[in-house]
This record gives sequence, structure tokens and C-alpha cells, in this order.
Amino acid sequence: MFKFKEDKRFAVDLASKLMREIPPDLTAGQGRTLTVNRVTRLLERAFQSAESYRSESKMGFLRRVLMINAFKWELKNKGYPDDFISIATEGLIVALVRKAKA
Repeated sequence: MFKFKEDKRFAVDLASKLMREIPPDLTAGQGRTLTVNRVTRLLERAFQSAESYRSESKMGFLRRVLMINAFKWELKNKGYPDDFISIATEGLIVALVRKAKA
């Protein structure tokens, strides 16, 4: 019925993949930085993955909310700055509530 553990695992994996491509220190402006276009492409790829997961697992409202929360806290635990967390979380919200393309 409810697959909260699977959803949380997916959110943690999504944050881990994002961390490999966009390390927290690069988003905090320390050392080398990434271009806005690259960050946008990488975030969009992560959001597409979340959309696919949502449609495959037929997630309802509660499961989406719990997954978004797990993703946000995982980014926070990995040391991302609050601005980046807000942008990434907002993008994930939009991706998960968007209607599937007909």
C-alpha cells in the first residue's frame, strides 16, 4: 500500500547523485564554481528522474510530500547552502506536482 521507505530511499539516492555532480562546496562559492547553465541542466535531470519515479510508482499527495521533505533534509545534511536547498526543493515540488504529459 504505502511505500514510504522506498520513497525516502529514492530521495536520498537523488540527493547523493546530485552531490556527485554538484558538490556542496561548489554551490557555496568556495574554490571552483559551476555555471548557471550546468547547474540548471543537472537539476533538471534530477527532476526528470523524480517525475519518472512518481509516474511509475503512482505517488499520491502524502508520499510526494514525504519524499520532498526527505530530499530537502538530505541536502541539508550533506552541507548545501540554504539558497541552493530552496531552489532544488522548489524544483522538485514543481516536478512532482506537474501533470503527466498526455
